[in-house]
Amino acid sequence: MRDKLRIASALGLTALTAFFLSACCCGCCTAVECPKQEAEAPAAQTKKAEVPAPQAKKAEAPAKTVKTAGKAKPARPAYESYRLRVVPVQKKNVYKAGEKIAFRITLIDKAKQPVVGQKIGYAVSSGDGKLQKNIITTTDGKPIVCEASLDAPGWIQVRATLLDENGKPLMKRKKAIFAGAGAMVEPEKIKAGCDEPADFKKFWDNQKASLAKFPVKADRTEVPLKGKQASRFKCYDVKVDCVDNVPVSGYLTMPVGAKPKSLPAVVSYHGAGVYSANKPFRNNAISFDVNAHGILNGQPKEYYTNLHTNELRAYYHKDKNDREKFYFRDMYLRVLRALDYVKTLPEWDGKNLIVVGSSQGGAQAIVAAALDLQVSLCLTGVPAMSDHSGNLLGRQSGWPRLFAAKNGKPVDPKVAEVSKYYDNVNFAKYIKAPVYMTVGMIDMTCVPTSVYAVFNNIPAGTEKHMTIFPTEGHVGKNPSGNRALNKILRPAPGK
Repeated sequence: MRDKLRIASALGLTALTAFFLSACCCGCCTAVECPKQEAEAPAAQTKKAEVPAPQAKKAEAPAKTVKTAGKAKPARPAYESYRLRVVPVQKKNVYKAGEKIAFRITLIDKAKQPVVGQKIGYAVSSGDGKLQKNIITTTDGKPIVCEASLDAPGWIQVRATLLDENGKPLMKRKKAIFAGAGAMVEPEKIKAGCDEPADFKKFWDNQKASLAKFPVKADRTEVPLKGKQASRFKCYDVKVDCVDNVPVSGYLTMPVGAKPKSLPAVVSYHGAGVYSANKPFRNNAISFDVNAHGILNGQPKEYYTNLHTNELRAYYHKDKNDREKFYFRDMYLRVLRALDYVKTLPEWDGKNLIVVGSSQGGAQAIVAAALDLQVSLCLTGVPAMSDHSGNLLGRQSGWPRLFAAKNGKPVDPKVAEVSKYYDNVNFAKYIKAPVYMTVGMIDMTCVPTSVYAVFNNIPAGTEKHMTIFPTEGHVGKNPSGNRALNKILRPAPGK
């Protein structure tokens, strides 16, 4: 969060506003979404905001200490049970330039009664960090309605938090009690912050040629399963040879007794961080979940913590000034080698090759679909590695924010140049498969403008879908994409 506060400070925001802008999920999501789990309806169809009951209740003072079994134990403050909500007033998430955008802020207690006398701070800002409003008010039992607008394509958001008497954020489990919502303004007009390098395709063709020198050789160790899964699935810990002596590493599962050429393949990629692959189970599919770093799977927590603290610390900035050595070069080649491997499996049906990921995993899914045209479906949620050069146009760049900008120019021109070869805005132009993308309107990790810069670069002839979550941040779910996936995994009767 300190990094976000520094960014906000650099933009000239107040300390309170900086807190609002930093109150988000700052990690990246895991890549796997099991299609067995019922997905939510797309957030674009937001339910009507709750109307508070007419009887207002004053904010209660912090609860006094109570005694339990002879020991003093502090009771939870009343405000911890409050429900703070920020929702768009209108049932739409996309507006025209200059159009008024209204948001409703409500605060109710656990009895669903409006709270009176509670301090709330809320900030309205545009996606470039420019503050429109920064207000501290006290609730009177009625919804707070604030309006905003943008004169140009972009993103606008409202972030609200509960405050104590001194104007400091109230905390619950060491996190601010916070809510937010946002909207897009003419997002179809958002353009990428950089042009595609003239040799972009040649560069990646050369990388693929380097990968092709390594035969698709895999070591596969069966992993014992328990309970019902033991009779329904086979699971393997897989390592596939790849470049620089770092293998593809993941868990492969498939139904017991699968016949040759009978199953679609789903390859899932991981968000930022250092951890083991997961064991995905899908009734009618080959599932291969790939950890991001080619490391061992199923190890004690200390193993991953040690890697995160030492060898893989800040890996996302490692060698970022050299396009041949940048950390993501090998990661992306492992992305492709994972696809190479599942295509060798006799159970693969030869036509359905599906890639899934969120955040950093979403970036990997985009790269997979761009560089392997056998990919038939791409599910990419809140993709990272997007619009690295957005800051040159006065916007915020997406994670991991590879370079700083000053007066519209990169502080480190070499890094800025390398970043173009690893930017989703350029990979997107080569995608042919249907794409299901998501964006969170209060996401400060992979900001909405960065996601739309990628979405807009997907060719017009390619099927593409965007799901907007107006009140959420860095989310990993992809309901529309999961429905498309389920149509493949659960075909209609008779097909």
